Amino acid sequence: MSVERITRQCTIDVGSGFRRRVENGDLCLFSEGRTVWIALYESQFREPERSVNELYAPTVEPEEEWESRQAGRFARGYLVREVEKGRTVWTLTTLTASSRHLALASFTFVSEGHLDWAVRSWDSLRLGRR
Repeated sequence: MSVERITRQCTIDVGSGFRRRVENGDLCLFSEGRTVWIALYESQFREPERSVNELYAPTVEPEEEWESRQAGRFARGYLVREVEKGRTVWTLTTLTASSRHLALASFTFVSEGHLDWAVRSWDSLRLGRR
């Protein structure tokens, strides 16, 4: 297990072999063919579902969408496929909220086979105390 600390209380497990950098306050984790960007905010609302739904707005027709409810946490995400310079690039864009935090995370990868990795990594996102 390769848990990456986002803040003192927030973590994510993307697997091993990732390098990290912080850019404009956002965390970037990257490895060959895979990149994760995570921005963490204080929730505007104390209801996780409302925090996510206020911001959730795919800008293109998603290939697939997900929704997850767990105790004290709500998340939605969508997958888009783009072709850049003849190469397919996949991005899973996610919003995850607890009563105190909201995380915007995007998982970009070039192999469709990495979709399971992206969803598992997103599911491992822990936003700390409720």
